[in-house]
Amino acid sequence: METVKLALEGKYAGWTAELRKQVSARILLDLESGEANRALGAFSKLIVSHNFKGLDDKPVEDVLDAPVDALTQTLDAWVKANQPDPK
Repeated sequence: METVKLALEGKYAGWTAELRKQVSARILLDLESGEANRALGAFSKLIVSHNFKGLDDKPVEDVLDAPVDALTQTLDAWVKANQPDPK
């Protein structure tokens, strides 16, 4: 399984996540569904490991217990990392 390691920035500097590079068609459909519960559930399936914290600044097991803006930053970084190489 090919993965990509991402480091967050700003107030989440030091937070890291390792995500799967490839997705199934079902995960892609859920990510693009426009429904937050489906998209976030699908996104959580991409995460192999992380060191995210909750709103109480304590480590979380389930990434969905982390702040939404940290998840958004992670998803944006994952999308950029999966862009085709322009060569």
